[in-house]
Parts: sequence; C-alpha cells; structure tokens
Amino acid sequence: MTGDRNDGSRAGTAALRHGTDYRVLPLDEGHGGSGDRSETAAVLITGNHRLLLAPAATARRLEAGEDHLLPDERAAWERLRAEAGVGDDTHRTLLAESALSDGADFAVNVNLTNVCNLACAYCFAEGGDYGRITEAMGEHSVAWIFDFIATHAAPGQRVRFEFFGGEPLANLPVIRTICERARGIAQRDGTRFLHRVSTNLTLLPPGTTELFREYGFIVSVSIDGGRRVQDANRPSKNGKGSYDRILRNLRRVRAECGDAVTLVARMTIATAAPRLKDSVRDLWSLDLFDHFQIYPGVYPVRTGTTVPVALTLGDRTLSEPQGGIRYINHFLQPGIVEQFKEFLADYPALFDPGNRFQGVLEYERTVQMISEGAAALAFCSGGRTYYTHSPDGSVSPCHRLVGDEGFDVGTGDRGITREHPEWRRSVDEHPVCGGCWARYLCGGGCRQENHVATGDLNTLNSESCQYQLMLAEEVVKMLARATAGYRDRARTRYDDLFVSCGRPVVPSARAAAPAPAGDYGPFRLLC
Repeated sequence: MTGDRNDGSRAGTAALRHGTDYRVLPLDEGHGGSGDRSETAAVLITGNHRLLLAPAATARRLEAGEDHLLPDERAAWERLRAEAGVGDDTHRTLLAESALSDGADFAVNVNLTNVCNLACAYCFAEGGDYGRITEAMGEHSVAWIFDFIATHAAPGQRVRFEFFGGEPLANLPVIRTICERARGIAQRDGTRFLHRVSTNLTLLPPGTTELFREYGFIVSVSIDGGRRVQDANRPSKNGKGSYDRILRNLRRVRAECGDAVTLVARMTIATAAPRLKDSVRDLWSLDLFDHFQIYPGVYPVRTGTTVPVALTLGDRTLSEPQGGIRYINHFLQPGIVEQFKEFLADYPALFDPGNRFQGVLEYERTVQMISEGAAALAFCSGGRTYYTHSPDGSVSPCHRLVGDEGFDVGTGDRGITREHPEWRRSVDEHPVCGGCWARYLCGGGCRQENHVATGDLNTLNSESCQYQLMLAEEVVKMLARATAGYRDRARTRYDDLFVSCGRPVVPSARAAAPAPAGDYGPFRLLC
C-alpha cells in the first residue's frame, strides 16, 4: 500500500482512504435483485473484501472521508472495524507472506502445433505459429516437460496441463502420450494431474472423446455466440463458417462423455451486434456448457481513430507495439459499456435449475474472493507457476508472448535459464496498482497487454486497467444487488479451470473466522 495514512479520530487507529482502502459504489436504479436499491450504495473494503450496504447519504459522506460521517455513523463504522476487521491489512499481510507456489496449480501450457484451421479476426498467435513456430511438438519434448515439472513444481503441488496451439487436437498423439505418462507418475508417487484443452473443436480426430472421458478433461471451446457472430469472428481459412461443425462436435462430446468432462464456452466479444446478453443466451440455451468465459476483443487502430487497422493475421500488430497504433478494448467502446452493465444486471437469472450453467468464470472468481474472503496474489500465474513449452524448444512465461524471443526464459532441454523478476512483482510493490482499491481482486493487470500498449511489462495499459476496474465495480454491484441465494452459492472448482490465466487466489484469515452478517447502525454487512 503506498502513501501514509492520516491519523483517525480514535487514538492509534489509522484513517482509511476512499479509493485505496475502500470503494463506495452507488447502486443503479431498477436493476432487480432484492428490490429497488436506488437509494443504497455498496462499500467494498480492500483489506479483507468485506462488502457493506449503506444508505446513499451515508455513502456520500463516507466517500468524502471517514471524518465526514455523522456521529452515529462513525460509531457504527468503528464497530465494524472492531468486529468485522474493516481496516485490517489482512490481504496485504497474506501477500507479503506468500510463496510463488501458493494459490494456483503448477501449470504447463503445451503449445502443440503451429497449425490452425480457423482465421479468427483477433488472433494474437498469427494464425497459430506466432511468427516463429514451424513444426508440431514431437515426442522428444514430452521428456523435457516432465523433467521441467519435476524440477520446478513444489512438493505436493497439483499439476495442470494446458493443451494449446494452433489447434491442439491436430496433434492428438502427443496429448495422449502426456496423459498416459502423467497417469503412470500419479500411480507411482501420488502427484495429481489435471488436463485442460483450449480448442476450436472443429476437429474431432478418432479417439478424442474417449481420451476426454478417460482423463476427465476440461474442454475450453472458442465460440463467441450463435451462428451469425461465430461465423463472422471465427471463419475457417477457406472462408466458410465454423459454427455448425463446432455445434455438431459439442453435442457429440456431451453425448459420449456426459458429466465426465467439463465444457467451457470461451467467448471473445468484438462486435456491437448481437448484444452481449443475446450472444450469451444463444449459447446458454444449448444447455451444453458448464461455464463461460467472456473476454473483450482487443484490436489495433490508428491513433486518433477507432477504425481497426487489421483484424487479420500475419502482421504481428498484436504482439509488438508500433508507432501510430493504439489498442482498443471493445468493452470500453460507446454502447458496449451499457451492454456489459445490462448483462451483469441480468446475470443471476442465468442460474436456472433446468440448465447446467454454473457461471461466468471471471465473475464467479471475483464473487468468491469477496463472499469468502480471499485475495489474488497476482493477475496471472505467468512466470510464477505457469510456463509455455513450444515445439521449437523455447520456454516462455506467457502463451501470448511466444512469438517474441526476447521473453524466452529457458529451453526444453535445459529448463529455466534466465531470471525473470519482472513477472513476479507483487501488486503492493507496483507504484500505481499498490494504491488501488481493487488491487486484491485484480492482482495488478496483464503484463502482455501492458507490453502491447507501452513496450514495458509493468507500465500499465490504461484501457486494460479501465476494463479491470469496470469489471470489478460491476461485479461488486451485481453481488450487492443479488439475493442471498446467489451470494451463498457453492464456488469450489475455479482452481481447476484456469480462470484469468491461473490467477493465484488464497483464502485469508477472514474466511476462517467470519463475522456475522447483519446490521451495524446504518451499515449492513453482507459478507
């Protein structure tokens, strides 16, 4: 946390600062939940993620500072500090005492092939080869990968494989080899392995569904919505649509694998129409997916315009900063912000007992951190407990930066050969993020997106920062408006699902000793 706190009115108690130690978020009118809360605001406490409700007038005074509270409000606030830990540095202490291996699996992203049969409009991998990968991964790389795990995974740490590409199912034999070898190790020493594939699912080679079922795969499918948007955003390289093939294969996977697999719809939103909520509903209505991931499209434009320079492949514009080009986050464009807020207002209604939908992963992870009392140790696990192994033998801390040799930190045969502390700076050490109210939800921002915009891993991409703050604000408000039934949902599997590139999240002492929810004067403690 940066800066010095002012003395509070109570001896020995430091004053909390709005925007750094807590955030007041007025709730919008007419957004459902447990009634009209237009005269109510949410208050999120940074240090331990307590969530409060307060009357609008009280919240406005709190936004101006603790000293502006009326005497009865200040008495209630001090009671919250004493009984609910409001003002504690729980998360700061947790972060300072954590190890790199805490909060996430040891993850190996296996970049299986340079081949992809789609021409997605916003591809960061330049069509699958990252501008440097010229071959598929061979069997010889498998031994290197398991040596890497044996050397760098912490004792007892669970290991997750992220099968990636290109289109990873184009190299199914190596996936099978890795799964079989992992099973042998698990039987020998008890190491737990998870298997997740990120695929466009236009291919389903013989034996795929059997492999998925046998090893309990998490299958993350790149699909942006219904036929109209999918075929526009993710056409085949021959120009034909991809939706019908994907849907046919999705149904086959669900029919042949049942609940042995977890299906995730990985959506990238890059168009204004159809509306976000309609695209989600199109996929939700299929009742095939257990979870969704929703990402904003990011694409290059000429400085001073919002007209895309390129939504095609092969010019490296998404992997290297260039003069005269800036990068637009689609969710920050006029009209799309409103779509995002509209969707969040409708979001809890998607939890229908008749549908297998279990939530949007990024939203549910944020809700979990607030409702259960947990903190993000970093934005992602890149360079901490997550590395990408590619067919050319390179090892990178980030799958999006495989195309830039300057970010390589090792080789398959030698392991890690270069220190990379720039990937391990904590959010509290960052000169900007260390003073942000959302720092223990966000973890400090995507380093690859920073590099794309600024040329430096740790100089913030302003649009990415705006998006993360908007996401945090709207999820907090959604949670504050929601019913107790939604707030109390069980949320237990997110470490398996590689949310936000494996964001390391650790429960805090608050989770072990929860204060009772209820009324504290004008404040109401939700969680």
